[in-house]
Amino acid sequence: MLFAQADLEQQIIELAIRTVVTASIALIVLVVVAAGTKDKLPALKLPLFVLIAFTMIGTTVILFGSTIYLNMKSESGGPVHWHSEIEFWSCGAELNLRDPVGFLSNKIGTATYHEHNDKHIHLEGVVVQKSHDASLGKFMEVTGGYINQGALAIPLNKDQGTWFAAGSQIDGDKQRSENFGLATNENQWITHDDKGAVLALRDGQYCSGSHSAPAEVQVFVYSYDKPSKTYAQRKLDNPAQYVLREESALGPPADCVIVEYDAPKARTDKLCQQYGVKDADRCTEFGVKEYDGELCNIREVRSSE
Repeated sequence: MLFAQADLEQQIIELAIRTVVTASIALIVLVVVAAGTKDKLPALKLPLFVLIAFTMIGTTVILFGSTIYLNMKSESGGPVHWHSEIEFWSCGAELNLRDPVGFLSNKIGTATYHEHNDKHIHLEGVVVQKSHDASLGKFMEVTGGYINQGALAIPLNKDQGTWFAAGSQIDGDKQRSENFGLATNENQWITHDDKGAVLALRDGQYCSGSHSAPAEVQVFVYSYDKPSKTYAQRKLDNPAQYVLREESALGPPADCVIVEYDAPKARTDKLCQQYGVKDADRCTEFGVKEYDGELCNIREVRSSE
């Protein structure tokens, strides 16, 4: 096989970059040589022209061919545009996932898999292997963190004042004060990389003021059912393997993912903004100034209902 299946798109992107850079250097050299020898060595005109044409045509063939190859090998059969809402919580405090950094950057992650400082996972490109390319585990990895059994790392900004949800990021969920809510020294769970801070949590710590069981890494997913205009939540057994629903909407019917470090529980009381503003019982808590029956037209159902 030409490429490792799970990383095919990234390797093709790297191949395209190398091809363009190499071709650009070759063209510059050939043009300089042609300009310097056009009068002294006229016999070189044809060979140099052939080399320039070959470089340009070859580059086009490689780029075009690799794109076709990628689409043929992908499970999606071509580019997709899927979304999922996502929120991060630590002992009742909502965290602000690291904001985009760098000149003209509007995303954290990769060109295909990223977040735009909008609490949404964006998958915009070719899905080679859905179980990997559209997974929560890969999203955490490409944004600078990780999630696995009993462990979670959330990438944060360099500025400590922006680690917690504030202003327009706050919705109808109850918020605790601006700290991670841990009973122990919180600084020991913070590391730093070249782009900011990383909060690394493991099962077994206690939330401040909690006299229940030690906290655990837990992930809950709300999924919408269009025919009944209802949604329900489920707790994931293996969060890293969660795969985005094939929905392009920013909100229902796309899923809502709640990543939460807290005492063990069967369900969460946290809810994503786009679900909240449409919930018939909670929409005014999530920013709807006055109840609107046409907007607030979905409701949560529980397994006991």
